[in-house]
Amino acid sequence: MSLREHTPVPGVTVLEVIGEVDLAEAEAIRVRMSEMLHRTRPARALLDLSGVGFLGSHGLTAVVRSSRAAGEAGVRLDGVTGPDNRAVIRPVRMTGLDQVITWYPDLDTALAA
Repeated sequence: MSLREHTPVPGVTVLEVIGEVDLAEAEAIRVRMSEMLHRTRPARALLDLSGVGFLGSHGLTAVVRSSRAAGEAGVRLDGVTGPDNRAVIRPVRMTGLDQVITWYPDLDTALAA
């Protein structure tokens, strides 16, 4: 798994996740998101999971914790699934995370919202 931060437009910071997300990787996402929020203080953060091939229960927990950390920092957190990425879309819908976080099919759509 790899993590990459970028700021495509002022006030929006993206944490892009590429690879499979299980126990070890989930903790890395949580830590990196928390550090990113405190360091960049964006108005909005995006968790881009479009490059994720597997999102297990620990990964879903990392998403919830990232959402909580964003809320505590006063930052709106939205997610990116990838247009046809069933590895992300399915668990997000099955767990109801699509009712907690707003998800977009791609980064361009998320940035335009």
